[in-house]
Amino acid sequence: MGRPAPRKSSLAGSTPVTPPPAEPAPTAPAPQAPAAPAAEERPAAAASEKKKSKYPPKVSFYQDPADTARVRGAILHTQVTEGPRSLSDFINSAVMAEVQRLEAKYNGGQPFPGVGARGLPQGRPMGR
Repeated sequence: MGRPAPRKSSLAGSTPVTPPPAEPAPTAPAPQAPAAPAAEERPAAAASEKKKSKYPPKVSFYQDPADTARVRGAILHTQVTEGPRSLSDFINSAVMAEVQRLEAKYNGGQPFPGVGARGLPQGRPMGR
């Protein structure tokens, strides 16, 4: 009895980097097309290249384990009266309620301008 043949991976021969398309050598100057259609095609191509997930992007934060246990307990013990919720739903609604309070207090009820993932100061806060 011999060993079974190893199975081939569906990823064999693939690369994580897509090589750039080869450009043909220019032979004669071609008439220039208007720039607007090309600009319209790029966002559509970029949008189709992005892989859409059925889940929103994950956000993480630090919290004391005792506080996390309290949050989970609050969700578990109020599911009957408040409806079935996940930890993500609970945290998102609590955070957005606080954001709306801050916008009402400091920005006339208007949304603050969005800030990217690396837009906040990084590292340990001073004094901690």
